[in-house]
Amino acid sequence: MSGNRRARALAAAVQSSLAAALAVAERLEGQADRLEGARGADGAAGDLDGLLAGEGQAQAFTEAAELVYAQAKGLAGAGWGTSAWSAFAAGTGTAGAGDAVAATEDGFRPGLWRLGRVLVPPPARAVPLAVPLLDAGNLRVSAPRERRAEAVEAVRGLLTRIVAAAPAGRVELTVYDPFELGAGLAGFAPLRAAGVVGPTLTTRPALEAALAELTGHVGRITVDRLGGSFATLREREDAGLPRSEPWRVLVLLAWPSLPDEAARALTGLAAQGPACGVHVIALTEPDGLDAPPGRPGAGPLPHEVALIAAPAPGRWQCSLTPGLSCALDAAAPADLVAAVASGVAAAATAAAASAPGLGALLPDRLWEHDSAGGISMPIGFGPDGPCALAFDDDTVHGLVGGQAGAGKSTLLLTTIYGLAARYGPDQLRMHLLDFKEGLEFAQFGPRERDPFFLPHADTVGMDSDREFGVAVLRHVREEMSRRAVAMRAAGARDLRALRAIDRGPRRPGASGGAKEEHFRTPFDEAWPRILVVIDEFQVMLTPLDPVAREAVALLETLARQGRAYGIHLLLASQTLSGIDALDATAGKRGSIFGQFALRVALRTSISESRVLLSTNNEAAGALSGVGQAVVNRRNGHPAGNELVRVARPDTATLATLRRRLGKALAATVDTPRPPRVFVGHAPAVLAANPAFTALRPARPGAPADPLAFVGVPLDLAPPAVGVTLSAQPGRNLAVLGPLRREAVGVLQAAVRSVAAQAPPGGLRVDLVAASHETLGAVDELAAALRAAGTAVTVTSMTGLAGVVTETAAEVSRREGAALTTATGERGGGFPLRLLVLFAADAARAALEAPSGSGRRTGLDDLRLVTRRGPAARVHLLGWWRGPSRLLDDLGPGHRDDIAAWVAVGVPGSDLFALAGHRAIAAGTAANRGVLFDRHGRAEPRTIVPFAPLDPAPDQGVGGAFPAGHELVGRDAAGAGAGGGAAVGEPGRSGTSG
Repeated sequence: MSGNRRARALAAAVQSSLAAALAVAERLEGQADRLEGARGADGAAGDLDGLLAGEGQAQAFTEAAELVYAQAKGLAGAGWGTSAWSAFAAGTGTAGAGDAVAATEDGFRPGLWRLGRVLVPPPARAVPLAVPLLDAGNLRVSAPRERRAEAVEAVRGLLTRIVAAAPAGRVELTVYDPFELGAGLAGFAPLRAAGVVGPTLTTRPALEAALAELTGHVGRITVDRLGGSFATLREREDAGLPRSEPWRVLVLLAWPSLPDEAARALTGLAAQGPACGVHVIALTEPDGLDAPPGRPGAGPLPHEVALIAAPAPGRWQCSLTPGLSCALDAAAPADLVAAVASGVAAAATAAAASAPGLGALLPDRLWEHDSAGGISMPIGFGPDGPCALAFDDDTVHGLVGGQAGAGKSTLLLTTIYGLAARYGPDQLRMHLLDFKEGLEFAQFGPRERDPFFLPHADTVGMDSDREFGVAVLRHVREEMSRRAVAMRAAGARDLRALRAIDRGPRRPGASGGAKEEHFRTPFDEAWPRILVVIDEFQVMLTPLDPVAREAVALLETLARQGRAYGIHLLLASQTLSGIDALDATAGKRGSIFGQFALRVALRTSISESRVLLSTNNEAAGALSGVGQAVVNRRNGHPAGNELVRVARPDTATLATLRRRLGKALAATVDTPRPPRVFVGHAPAVLAANPAFTALRPARPGAPADPLAFVGVPLDLAPPAVGVTLSAQPGRNLAVLGPLRREAVGVLQAAVRSVAAQAPPGGLRVDLVAASHETLGAVDELAAALRAAGTAVTVTSMTGLAGVVTETAAEVSRREGAALTTATGERGGGFPLRLLVLFAADAARAALEAPSGSGRRTGLDDLRLVTRRGPAARVHLLGWWRGPSRLLDDLGPGHRDDIAAWVAVGVPGSDLFALAGHRAIAAGTAANRGVLFDRHGRAEPRTIVPFAPLDPAPDQGVGGAFPAGHELVGRDAAGAGAGGGAAVGEPGRSGTSG
């Protein structure tokens, strides 16, 4: 080929490879035209060839070399032994890799990639052989079987340059190697753990599945990203739009024998893939040697650069340099390949673990959005910038799933804080429940050392009980019923219309107006939207029992009807498989989750991805980094997938936001009320309970039935529950069970609360320690009662029979006085008297001894007190360590003489008869109890028993919290909130309401 043709061919090849080469190509084309004109003018071919061999040819190759160096910068064109690779050299480890990769993250634009050198005639400058790939086309390397090793080394070197030069994790490789089973690229093994390289494909079905996934990826990008407005992702990026999709390279280390459909998919992938960042590198054999009979061999790929082994040893032909031979670079050193793989894997893992900050997504000014049409907030960054979750008429409810450590709690915190910044408390109310053993939601409630609380929160539950969660759902359903009545009265069809018609009365506590212009006035409008956030919601639904059935019914009602009333659910779980209450109830899973159009899947297994998203959507199974999520607003349909990086609520941003929210609340509300805070594992504190602090002594002489508080209900109201000590038969209290700490706390709380209601001189208490282990608890209670001015006597086991006998005599004396009283006044005007037995069953032997002359025993006197005492205003409060021991002491047929009891640590089967043949499924754990009052609430009620006065670490099961825990009560009355129990972190206060 003559010199001008050679220059013209080189210019055309460079021009077709990259748009950046146009200027050089035009100059080369002009030079070729001048040479052609010179030939036509004088016909002196020999003189022209001499000219070409001289200045013209040398200039063409020099400009070509400059072009290659300009387009193959840094690691893309550096020799293996140069200092550019020093960051990956052995001994520097991953730190160097991270620095090298970080330098390329801003404005990375792939160009040419060096493979070797073009053998040009002297004295021209050497021209590197560099090929375009990313955002440009595909590469086919054709070599006979005996030179396959050279081809594999060339591919290995090319991939080493690509993964090292591109930002960590931004290039993903899929390798098909049926011959060596991955040995050809074994040095890239560290990249597999980081998700940069997938498992090596060795079978045709595995390759067909990969082709289907890649073609689907290309199809989604073509529709969703290019959308007819752009020809390529590179063009879209040049227009200023963000690019989040990684480059994906399919490496075929052998040409596959594919059926027609799969072969067409491969051809289509090579044709459309480069425009979407998907490329093919294929290693083939010439003359169709790798094709089976009846099938065509490896022909040219669309948009390919071909590198073909020449007959001469070590020589190659490239389609970019026709007529010129090429030589490949030496193989990349194995230690360098390993260092690059390790460094890039570490950098990719670190990049996947990092997340954008929440600060970039928060509004400049608080509470400027209106929730009439719905609520939304950005939670991270997707391919097109910030990605927002919305709760409105289209996406009413949301479902979040992901395995442990995937970032589920981070997503929930980002969502809650994002909504709190955008909408005022008058626009949005929240119920926040966490059923796992964590305190992520503790930051939304007040603590002694941090009085901040989320203004939007009505309920904050941590380590919540199933019963408490059901109570919250029950409360929300009642609010929905209230709104339904208001809508019918106003003639409104949904919340938007109701708010437009009825702005509603001002909420209690609202000030006359905003104190700062840029804050909306909270609580000055009725009918805010309600968001219920439940982390690990499946705890409520397991096992299948009455609690689970009620939870399923409430969730179904809220899911199906909540849209019209502005009530939204955000449910989160590590797994949605194997939920008893849903699997055992036909149709409930679909009936509930079918209403959840919004689904967010973090890293999880493929099987869980199918359950969380849809049966044909495995996208979440491919996520690798913490905080990576698939957001889907189409009920999990694969077409609705959007890859998102969830923002992280960093400490500094949250501290600033919490201060702003606190100031905004203080500027708009005169007397803000904190949320009801419930921590499941914490004991309740009587002294801090609002129901106890509100008690006042009765007027002297006025008949009163005092309420003996025993604990806090797992409900939103009231703050405390107990037993009324009236004159009706059976109005005594028994505490049953082996948990001494809980039993002592219940007895102490019951006596103290009765004492708080007694007028001066209106109460006498006899405390009996029937076992040595209860002496400390009795002394503590006696000291507290004496300090309050209550008459107290303390007796040990030796004096038990005498006290019981004297109390029985007192009952008889009062009965006689009542008969002689003209008015028949109840109790004959005597003060209320309590006989309190600690560990009563331990005194059975002492009670069985004769109490005096005759055959009467102390046990007979005890039975007289329980049977006839309440009518004479004498009540028994005792602790038995088992139901059978209580029944033995009461005698046959007299179990109704104690109509109220609290069980702590007793199996439900042992309580079946005492509860009127009702099933009891709770109350056996530490710090839990079951209250049953035959004359009051018809069903057993789970409670948190009040803590003892002076709990010590050696007080058996359910002992006190370690030193440093401060138990403090909080009131949340006024917003439908009742009592709860809470404990703070070490050194911080907890709450008990």
